Amino acid sequence: MADMDSQKAFTIILCMVLAQAVLLFAGGCKPKDNSARITFNVEGQEFSDAEISINGMPAGRMEQTIIKSNGEVYINGQISAALPPGSAQIGTEDTCSGVLDSITLKAGNHTIALSSEGKTLQITAVVSPGYHLFTYSSARATIKWDNETVKVVPGTTVMIKGKTR
Repeated sequence: MADMDSQKAFTIILCMVLAQAVLLFAGGCKPKDNSARITFNVEGQEFSDAEISINGMPAGRMEQTIIKSNGEVYINGQISAALPPGSAQIGTEDTCSGVLDSITLKAGNHTIALSSEGKTLQITAVVSPGYHLFTYSSARATIKWDNETVKVVPGTTVMIKGKTR
């Protein structure tokens, strides 16, 4: 009889230990990170100072950089530096770019808009978790999203399929 009671006690203790182990491992697992980070880059004057909105909500403004042919560097319209004569960054014409680093949002379907001087560039994108680089080139009239490149015309909406990871 005593042997039977010790077997029941052992079985009960074993069940309790197993239940605790299951709860520990189930509760101890981290949920999968479902966030995405996007860095926006604009090559050229158009949209280099754009306001960015995601799903109709303001998300930030591009930091505009202009390098003049005389070596002056302007950031958001303010002179910030002068490059030494002969610097590789100085071209025969002024160069302009913009960047916004980085916006964090939940992965999923999003509408991203760049607005500047009455023009809008709108993208609907399937945004997967992880890091993404968005580059708009006004000279080539393209958007590059990660490794996908699409032609784009300001005032229209472009669909970026994205890739699920």
